[in-house]
Amino acid sequence: MKEGRTLLKSSATIVVLLAILLFGSCQTTSKRLVMVEQNELYGYVNDKGDTIIRCIYPMAFTDTITHIGFVSDSNGVIKCFNNEGKFLFNVFQFDNGPDYPVEGLFRIVGENNLIGFADTLGNIVIAPQYQFALPFKDGKTQVTNSGKMMKDSSNVDAHEYWQSDNWQVITRPQ
Repeated sequence: MKEGRTLLKSSATIVVLLAILLFGSCQTTSKRLVMVEQNELYGYVNDKGDTIIRCIYPMAFTDTITHIGFVSDSNGVIKCFNNEGKFLFNVFQFDNGPDYPVEGLFRIVGENNLIGFADTLGNIVIAPQYQFALPFKDGKTQVTNSGKMMKDSSNVDAHEYWQSDNWQVITRPQ
């Protein structure tokens, strides 16, 4: 009989703890934004349905912003926003979308179209200062402040690449 009461008390305790966790988690709101569409334009709302980023972007690359997300404006410029709706920086376009993170960093575009790097949380790691930069590999990348954009004419997709005679190697900051 005593074993039955102990089991009943343990079960009741577990139910109460689960209820506290369930109701406690319902009262908190997450810091994520969810994409919405209005008249073929995209923006983001929070969990309450409040508009945080207005529906003014013809393309959205991120359906749910947990840390950072990417949209494209009517000029094709890719913009990065954080989960509070704050514009952070423009993003380097690669393969018809935002640059891919490599070793936790992706290329960003600053004033005068200079290139830098940010991490996947939206922190600028290397301020935009180079005319062109390649993605990181093994903790290093090549950057340059001279050269010109070229098109690969042998490729049907006509990919662009940067040609320079003055590449420098830089190391990823820790």
